[in-house]
Amino acid sequence: MKTKFEENYKFCNPCDTSGILRRLINKIGEYEFNRKKRKEEQKDWHYKISDKVVLNPALIFARLIPYAYNTEEIKGNEENNKDKFLQLVKNETEKINEEIKKREFFIFERLKSIVNNLENLGYKVLNPPIEAELKWRLVIGLGGTHPYETSMTFHHIYGIPYIPASAVKGVTRHWVIQEYFEGKEKEALEKDEDFKKIFGTQEEQGKVIFFDAYPVGDIHLAIDIMNPHYPDYYEGREFPTDWQNPRPIKFLTVENTKFQFLLASKEKELLEKAKNWLEDALKESGIGAKTSLGYGIFE
Repeated sequence: MKTKFEENYKFCNPCDTSGILRRLINKIGEYEFNRKKRKEEQKDWHYKISDKVVLNPALIFARLIPYAYNTEEIKGNEENNKDKFLQLVKNETEKINEEIKKREFFIFERLKSIVNNLENLGYKVLNPPIEAELKWRLVIGLGGTHPYETSMTFHHIYGIPYIPASAVKGVTRHWVIQEYFEGKEKEALEKDEDFKKIFGTQEEQGKVIFFDAYPVGDIHLAIDIMNPHYPDYYEGREFPTDWQNPRPIKFLTVENTKFQFLLASKEKELLEKAKNWLEDALKESGIGAKTSLGYGIFE
């Protein structure tokens, strides 16, 4: 038997991702006939993915960064392109909602398995878990690296927005220090033994496990806007003067969505105390970016 090299294959690497997505995502123009000019003119446009395909929104948000050409026939695409791109991510997330309704959500099946394993090891798991709904909007990871200036945290496998366990634990710890110890971390560590046991120290790990928080039910995204009035000042080119032009920046948020928060510990009293602190932190402090403006507050 003779052997020979085959060349009718190729390896797929991250550089090919945009090429793969380009075959799945179409740019659709919306035209109207201009009677005076006697020709069709583009009035609007959007990105469209086939309804038969559900793409991972995290992949689109992180890897597909479309840019628009500015031609005489199509003007303003640079200004509108980010809005259209964010709308595409929003639409694909809504399609995931439909998939979730068709079958039991795999994330919670996986969590059940983790919980069972922990209980077999002697851990007590918060039951029922905390389910809290956003009062308004939430944005996690706003300051993350992204070509469009503003980012948001999506689960890289499941493709949905979520709150990392580190953020849940961090905001709870920060709230306790501010609420009970006037912002003095050293005092909290010295005076409250439960604080040390729950959150841990540099020398000893905490005795309460904080889990990632995932949405329960439908996930709703909304496109929001911030409007810095001193763009030249923030770029280090000028003082904050009144004659600078505001530069609107659009970003994604999660809106009116319920999340599930889960905790575990081998000590029941610590678990109950951590639960109470977490609930108060979510209601009074909020989590994520822009909490001073009402974002990230739960009820």
